[in-house]
Amino acid sequence: MQDHKFYCKPAEGERIETALTISPDTSSAIHGVLTDPDGLPMSAVLVLLFQTAEDALPSLVAQVMSDADGHFAFGGLRGDTLYQIKLFQQNTRVRTLDLSS
Repeated sequence: MQDHKFYCKPAEGERIETALTISPDTSSAIHGVLTDPDGLPMSAVLVLLFQTAEDALPSLVAQVMSDADGHFAFGGLRGDTLYQIKLFQQNTRVRTLDLSS
């Protein structure tokens, strides 16, 4: 994921014209919805994203909490990389899911 920022502070009555060229983003993303066995959304679940390698311990890349509708998302990920997701709810491990993009 590329970080594009643009700041400006126009003076009173000033008009600013600009042209921005942004290269395409080739990063990957993982997103999903957590539901319980009845299909109801699971909010406030801690979702941990680890990058894994064959001969190394997984390293934590990012963490988020699922929202009120059970949604979570991770962006700016490298393609062709093995990731592992771990879910924790109320300090109890819920499920581990290995993902490969």
